[in-house]
Amino acid sequence: MRRFCALWLVCVASVVPSGRAAAAPTDPAASADRKPRGLWFGSKPASPDGSVNIIGRPERETEALATFRRWNIRRLYGSYAALPVDAPATLAAWNRKLHAAGIRSESLFSNSAAIGGDGRAAFLREVNERVMRYNTACMHPVERFDGVALDLEPHILPSWKTGTPASRRALLDELLATVAAVRRELDSHGGRDLAISAALPTWFEKLPPEGKIGWASAADRDSWFARFGESVTAISLMAYETNRPATIASTTAWEREHFKGTVVTALRARLGLEWQSLADLTRVLPEVEAPLPSGIDLENYELLRAAERAAAK
Repeated sequence: MRRFCALWLVCVASVVPSGRAAAAPTDPAASADRKPRGLWFGSKPASPDGSVNIIGRPERETEALATFRRWNIRRLYGSYAALPVDAPATLAAWNRKLHAAGIRSESLFSNSAAIGGDGRAAFLREVNERVMRYNTACMHPVERFDGVALDLEPHILPSWKTGTPASRRALLDELLATVAAVRRELDSHGGRDLAISAALPTWFEKLPPEGKIGWASAADRDSWFARFGESVTAISLMAYETNRPATIASTTAWEREHFKGTVVTALRARLGLEWQSLADLTRVLPEVEAPLPSGIDLENYELLRAAERAAAK
C-alpha cells in the first residue's frame, strides 16, 4: 500500500496542472539552458502565498509545484513555522511531492536574533525540534529535509546600524559562532549528512575604508570566510538592487574566487526596484546564469507569483 501511495504521488507531481496554476505569461526556464535554480519559500502567514497557507491544500500545492516547474526550481528553501511539530504528516507529504519533482528540500530559518548569544540557545532548540526530531520521526527518506538553510543577517540588526566598524566585525564573529553551533547540533543528533547553506550580502568582503566592517586586514577577512566554510557548504549571495548582469557578476566575483564551497547568485523578484516587469527579469536571467554551474537563487515565491500575476494582466 505504501509503495502504491508513493507511485501515485510521483504521478500526480509529474502531471501538468490545468487552470490558474498553469497560466503563465512566459516560460522563464525555456530561454535559459535549464540551469538548476533555488527559491526561498517563506511561511508568511499574512500572505496567501505563504507556505503555511499552501501546505496541506491540494489546489495551492499544485499551483506552487507548477510554479517551481516553470522556473526550473531544484532547491527549495522552505520556512514552515511550527508545521514540523504540529502537522508533521502534512509536511512529510509535501516533501514527498518535492522529491518526486526532483526538488531538494531545505528547512529555512530566518531569525537574526539567533546571532547573539542570548538567542542562540533557543534557536538551536528550534533547529533540533523542527529538523532533527522531525527527520527522525519520518518513516521514509523522501519525507525528510535534505539540509538547513540559514538567512541570518546581522546587518539588519539595530546594533549593526548604530554600531562601529569594530562592533560590526564582532557581530560577524557572533554569526560565525551561530553557524558553527548549528553544524555541531546537526552532527551530534544524527544529521551529519545534512548540508548547511546560508544567505550573505555581496559586500561582507570589502575592506575599510570602502567597507563598513572593521576587518583588521585581508588575512582577517580571509580567515573568517574560511572558518565560515567549515560549517556552511553553499552560500547565496544576495545581489539585489541592480539589474545589470555585469554589476551582478562583479559584486559576486570575490566570493567565487575565494570561498571553498558552492557560491550561488541570488536575485530578488520584486517589481518596481530591480525589475519593472517580469520580462525584465527573464531577459537578464540567461546572461547572469550562463557562467554559473549552480544556476541562481530567487527571492522569493511570494514576489515571483506577484510578478507573474502582474504579467498575466
